[in-house]
Amino acid sequence: MLYGTPTRATHRATAGGGLALPLRSAGQHRVPARRREPQRTAHLVVQGLAAVIVLGLTTLIGSFIVADAQRALDATPPRAVAGGLDSRALDDDPLTLQEIFPDRRTLTAPAAPSTYRIGITHTDSDCRTATSGALGGLLAERGCSQVLRAAMSAPYGDYQVTAGVFNLADAAGAEDVDGRLRLLVETGDGNFATLPAADAAATQHVGWRAHGHYLLYCVITRPDGQLVSGDDPNAARITADLVDDYLGEIILQRRAAGV
Repeated sequence: MLYGTPTRATHRATAGGGLALPLRSAGQHRVPARRREPQRTAHLVVQGLAAVIVLGLTTLIGSFIVADAQRALDATPPRAVAGGLDSRALDDDPLTLQEIFPDRRTLTAPAAPSTYRIGITHTDSDCRTATSGALGGLLAERGCSQVLRAAMSAPYGDYQVTAGVFNLADAAGAEDVDGRLRLLVETGDGNFATLPAADAAATQHVGWRAHGHYLLYCVITRPDGQLVSGDDPNAARITADLVDDYLGEIILQRRAAGV
């Protein structure tokens, strides 16, 4: 019985003109292709083991590098990193007006089109003098030791601004005040005071943020006494200029670096 068609090379004519298939002798055997699979499997196992060994060596070397880097970080002096502002115990030199406002007449913020004109500067060891309502007591609970501030005119529409820094005991206290301030301001139970003091809280815009153990802030009013809305572009620029760029990125980063 024929189960397949022979290839062209195996065709040959018989004496009777028919087709004959080549026959294998009884002693000849073909090794099926699947009997080679054990050798292939062993080869793959060897390759896999080699890959695992290489990966293990790479991981071990990497762990040594990370450990060395961590030891180098642990050996860094506290004042050389941002953690130097985490508490007044590490950053024990009091702030001065000369440090915060070196030019008592003008202040230059990096992105401002021109300078802020300073009118009054003030410093006090009683932080409540720069606040209203419950904010003063909250700052006292968090170890506020001094406040330094200045009243100035902004280069945007002649808006009037009071901006400054509260010096608290530690970063945790500053973050706590930061998180509780919004409710105080929105309910009218506490706020920052202007310099000189003025009863205009209903029309003011305030901005603040914690930076290490300091709380930075600004109070903004319009020259015409009208409401400063939450989406006022001038108020947004002033807050970015003074709280983020000038006080945060210039003055306090300089202090963190020990300059």
